[in-house]
Amino acid sequence: MSSQSGNWYRKALKDWEIDRLLTDLEAKIQQRYRQNTKKDLLLGLLCGYSLKKISKDLHKENAAIRTVLSKIYRDIETLTGEPNNTVKSSNLVYILEKHGYRRGSVISAITSRSIPENLPSPTYTEFIGREAEMKTLLERLSPDHGAHMITVHGIGGVGKTALVLETAYLCLKASRENLAGLPKFDAIIFTSAKQQELIPDTILRRQQGQRNLRDIFREIAHALGDPTIIQSPPNDQFDRVRQTLSKQRSLLIVDNMETIEDRNEVIEFLYNLPICIKVVITTREQIALLPIRLRSLALEDGLRLIQQQADEKGIAINKEDSELLYKRAGGIPLAIVYAIGQISSGYSLDSVLERLASATGDVARFCFEQSVQGMKGQAPHKLLMSLAIFPDSPIQAALVEVAGLTTAPDSVNDGLVRLQQLSLVNLNSEKRYEMLSLTREYALAELAADPDFEKEARQRWVKWYLNFARSYAGEDWEKWIHYKKLEEEQGNLRAVLYWCKDQDHYQEVRDLWLLLNHYANLYGYWDDRLDWLQWLIEQSQRRGEWSSLIKIIIHKTWLLIRECSVQSLKDADEMLGRAWVLREHTDLCVQADLAENIARLRIRQNNYTDARVWLDTEQRLVNQANLEELKHIRHYIPILYHRAEIFYRERKYAEAKIIFQEVMQSAERIPWHRVINSAQNWLADIAIEQGDRDGAQQLLIQGLTVAQSSKNKRRLARYQRSLARWEKKWGSLDKARQLSTKAINSFKDLGMTRDAEEMQFLLDSL
Repeated sequence: MSSQSGNWYRKALKDWEIDRLLTDLEAKIQQRYRQNTKKDLLLGLLCGYSLKKISKDLHKENAAIRTVLSKIYRDIETLTGEPNNTVKSSNLVYILEKHGYRRGSVISAITSRSIPENLPSPTYTEFIGREAEMKTLLERLSPDHGAHMITVHGIGGVGKTALVLETAYLCLKASRENLAGLPKFDAIIFTSAKQQELIPDTILRRQQGQRNLRDIFREIAHALGDPTIIQSPPNDQFDRVRQTLSKQRSLLIVDNMETIEDRNEVIEFLYNLPICIKVVITTREQIALLPIRLRSLALEDGLRLIQQQADEKGIAINKEDSELLYKRAGGIPLAIVYAIGQISSGYSLDSVLERLASATGDVARFCFEQSVQGMKGQAPHKLLMSLAIFPDSPIQAALVEVAGLTTAPDSVNDGLVRLQQLSLVNLNSEKRYEMLSLTREYALAELAADPDFEKEARQRWVKWYLNFARSYAGEDWEKWIHYKKLEEEQGNLRAVLYWCKDQDHYQEVRDLWLLLNHYANLYGYWDDRLDWLQWLIEQSQRRGEWSSLIKIIIHKTWLLIRECSVQSLKDADEMLGRAWVLREHTDLCVQADLAENIARLRIRQNNYTDARVWLDTEQRLVNQANLEELKHIRHYIPILYHRAEIFYRERKYAEAKIIFQEVMQSAERIPWHRVINSAQNWLADIAIEQGDRDGAQQLLIQGLTVAQSSKNKRRLARYQRSLARWEKKWGSLDKARQLSTKAINSFKDLGMTRDAEEMQFLLDSL
């Protein structure tokens, strides 16, 4: 039995604290069988020659050996708590198994294949997650896979070393026990240039490590037990290492490549090794050598890791806190382990979460400082800081504009490649750039440390989104087809609005909101629209911007009228009266919109006579504006629409039908899709009232499909209401109830109080 084999099973029995005893026993076995070859011993053991039989033979052969063995048995009794003089050669294996030693492991330790290796002990009790990445790594370590160099890259703390070591241990076990289905090696060598470790109290500097090619050669020599490698002249060491490794199938691990001093020489050495040697490199920098990229742990695996660490340290942590910790740690294993370690040291969860988010904390420094410091003042650093400004992943055009690099395309390409190589930035499947939450906190701190750049970058950020809104926002009759682009940028647009508001940049908020108003109302995403509009009203009044004030009042009263509560209608009436007095400060089109809102208010107040007067006023203003044809149609359609609505409410369905058909024809000329869809809904309601079962059904099915595809929540709720009425009259009462419930919930979400109450009345009647 070789010393390497003895080393292995002594490590396996370390928890027993009897490795000294078994070392003595190993020496006696080696002395007894020193004339036997390893193969002969293996065959004998496989034929049933057990440790018990070996011990008996030793007893017979040598009294001195018997004395030593007796002492070992007495020490084992002390360590295990067995009664005195009960451990013998006949029950030694039984006693070991009784106290937790795996069945058959003593014999397997003696018989297992000797594999030179220097793998460090794992820092975990159970390896969690990374199944797909481990499967890929094992496949590439197979002798059937052509390439011999593999890289595992990812941000600091993401678990690169842990994955590679876990895989190496699987290969080691397969090699020793000749297990099928896993790669096998004759030698496994681990080298690391890691310079620091993160522990719960601090970042620990490492004094040892393989930081250059000569250090790597020295570690290979040590692991293989071949001092002649480093005793050779420096120029001959490469060939000596190559020849030594080539004699056996070897796995060489080079950990933390990014901190190696002579990386080019090391990569050249690794690249020129023979194919029988598999090389695995871990690095924060992406290298184009069969890369395996590690990202943050999936939520399920992250929660498992949190629970595992908490159990080990005797900490109770509930699901809600675990999810909060996972989110704050960004799914980075090192950050999770660090956080649980901090909690076990007595820190509160809140303080630990605050430390995780701190850009000057241990986690951020360990993960990012080394990668970022060398790029300050350069394009990659500007891009990194600029990306942190965006709460949602931006497209490249936006990122480049904010970074101020639109005139330096080469620097942009190189910078983005560099950030991706360092795993600080990722280009996702939607061609948007994203970063982990921890990275963003660190980058924001870098941004704050450069106030001049931040000021300019923020200005470019606001300008870019204003131009974006001018291109894709606006009234839905002109820009509806582009609203999907607004949806993709919704989070960033909101961030711009909030930042400008906090900085008291009224003009930017005003311009951006007026552009986004139609989109926000149609999609119903922003439940704080009334608050924004009220802030703008107060600011425009304070500045005496009467033209802007009237436009903003029109937008706010539109929402209040749609809510249709007693108080909201009263507030709208007061605001519209005030705006009408100021109407001369704005143009005829805005005055026409103001008159339309007053007419809409009168309809909700059931004052149809006054509503018609205001519609006549609106029509006169539109005619006086002398608009070009398409804009004239746009402003004339609401007049027709509200006249038709009044006829419907007066139960004059024939007249309402004629005008709504005219509305559809006019809207198709623009094309104004929302109005077409809305008029179709009214025509379906008219068909229901007139008893046209099939006609109503056809209109509703067509209109509902459009409303669903356009994600217009208000229109969708109204179609659900109409379908519920149709089902009540001709279809299924169960379906009518389901549709009524959906419509009620939608109306409540949109703040449409009266509509929700009317639907509740319909539901109660079913």
